[in-house]
Amino acid sequence: MIKTLKTLPKRDGRIVGGSPAPIEMYPFMASMQVSWYGGAHNHGCGGSLITRTAILSAAHCFYFYYSERRWSARVGCPILSSDGGTRLEVSRTILHQDYVHRLLLNDVAIVRLASPAPLSNKIQMGRIAGPNYALPDNLRVYVAGWGLTHFENLEVSDELQHTYLFIINQDLCTKRYAELGQQPGNENMITRVTPEMMCTGILDVGGKDACSGDSGGPVVHGGDIIVGVTSWGYTCAHPLYPGVSARVPSYTQWIVETAVA
Repeated sequence: MIKTLKTLPKRDGRIVGGSPAPIEMYPFMASMQVSWYGGAHNHGCGGSLITRTAILSAAHCFYFYYSERRWSARVGCPILSSDGGTRLEVSRTILHQDYVHRLLLNDVAIVRLASPAPLSNKIQMGRIAGPNYALPDNLRVYVAGWGLTHFENLEVSDELQHTYLFIINQDLCTKRYAELGQQPGNENMITRVTPEMMCTGILDVGGKDACSGDSGGPVVHGGDIIVGVTSWGYTCAHPLYPGVSARVPSYTQWIVETAVA
């Protein structure tokens, strides 16, 4: 069963500028691992376990490598080079039917697992934000993943990282990316921010963000409530241009129906 939250609870791909995180903090975190040439599986994207047999991730992760045989999911393991955790075979990858790759519109996917994930203190299901879940400006959220720790670095992190970010005003984020797209040479750059997207960062400061290798991973609020799916951005941790995620409340119905069908 998928857990969803309808409203903001009361007070009671990469991670740049982050710190190591124990898997117990994000027990729903999955490393989506791909076999490029039929060999060993290596980290490609992040994902979130939302049922024992379904993982929420980003559609662009699977667009060019759609075959289920290429993919597996590793859960319950914060350090990828270790022998810990559980590897699960993938039975099906389902991209949102309205996904547009050149614009990264509707950048969500469900990964079906061939067998149920074994639950433990290190492997749990995350909750999905409901369609009316409030995401106000400046709300503090967290991102986690095994992506790049510096934009110039070409190696993903071996250890799970996380950092805090804030939700950025939608109109401001939309305007800044529109202006970026109008600059000479940026005509083919992805700069369109839609209402189904969510912007996060440290506005006008930067220094913290998700990055390459973190795609598909969760934007988290309240410990285990998945409010976003890491999607795209201009470089990483840029002070002017926040990271952009798929806004989970815009896709709650699709996520639930696709995960349990």
